[in-house]
Amino acid sequence: MTANDNDIDDYWTIYDKALDAAAECRSVESLIDTLGRYYPPSSGVAFFPNGADRDLLGTLTDAGHFDTVWIQADYHFALRDGRGDGFTYIEGDIVRGTARL
Repeated sequence: MTANDNDIDDYWTIYDKALDAAAECRSVESLIDTLGRYYPPSSGVAFFPNGADRDLLGTLTDAGHFDTVWIQADYHFALRDGRGDGFTYIEGDIVRGTARL
């Protein structure tokens, strides 16, 4: 195993841990805080890279704590928590609100 192999293993370990933690979130704010522990924000308030069979959309909807507002693709969608607060996911970036950007 090379150093690059370790980097790849670390990437997927962090990816899975972030999704496991996201599945426990019940609010937009807790999701933002949780993802921030694993990935720095990019253009939005939080970031998640996606790019695998297991993704953020499926994880959050399967957990049942978020309702779908709209879905354009698995990389562009909006969800709402039980209090009515929403977020939009755009190719990795999470922004508050559910407007189509």
